[in-house]
Amino acid sequence: MAKQVVTVGHDAELFLYDENDNAIPSIGLVGGSKECPRPVKGGHVQEDNVMAELNIEPCTTARQFVDRTNEVMESLSTIIKKHELHYKVMDFQEFEPEFLKHPQAKQFGCDPDRNIYTMKENIVNTKLLHSNNIRTAGGHIHIGLSDPDFHAMVKPSLVKNCDFFIGLPLTILERESHRKAFYGKAGSFREKPYGIEYRTPSNIWLSSDDLKLWIFNQIMVFTKDIFYNLLNNDMSTAERNILDIGENNFQEIINNGSYDDAWDICENYSIRKPDYV
Repeated sequence: MAKQVVTVGHDAELFLYDENDNAIPSIGLVGGSKECPRPVKGGHVQEDNVMAELNIEPCTTARQFVDRTNEVMESLSTIIKKHELHYKVMDFQEFEPEFLKHPQAKQFGCDPDRNIYTMKENIVNTKLLHSNNIRTAGGHIHIGLSDPDFHAMVKPSLVKNCDFFIGLPLTILERESHRKAFYGKAGSFREKPYGIEYRTPSNIWLSSDDLKLWIFNQIMVFTKDIFYNLLNNDMSTAERNILDIGENNFQEIINNGSYDDAWDICENYSIRKPDYV
């Protein structure tokens, strides 16, 4: 097998606020859509429901990943500053009911995601989101491979490794996130032609450059292990460890925000935790 080139991107969401920290919908203020995102330096921005969404160009180095993310965040700041708004890294937000009457505020997710452990579609209770006037913000990670079809198990392995090396440690930061009641369950993913979209994380890793670096570096570590083991038709180290912990137990720790259990597993299996934990 020729050497795999791994690319990392993301679509992360942010809420907007006025000078009094009232949550304000992005509708008509940011520009761009799923079909036609607004180009900015480093990537694109767009309106997604009431959130502002950031997309970056695929990256092959940690420096690119951090710089492009920051460039897109800076571009968003410039755009919304004209409306006297700012963003905050929050994964859950309640809105005033009048702000959620626009048709765009009632659009949720273009395609369903699935649970890698059951391969069943994740069902989101959008009626409860509507009735409680709440929205959530994710920080989805996209991983691309130069040869994404070199082995039948590479995409499932990528998702499970994301859970073990990213989703689990982020549980220590997110704890009992209200978002998990709707989105971001363990093993949430969409299959892509180039690889996968890992949909478990919230946007919390946008909080610092150290966290952005940590995301990228974790991916570089586990993709090497995946490639080595799949070439020998063996499962990755992370997948063996998840079986050792128990798939159901592992998922519950992430889904319930079990801080102590997540910390213990990271310690016992030498998983690098985010630097400011």
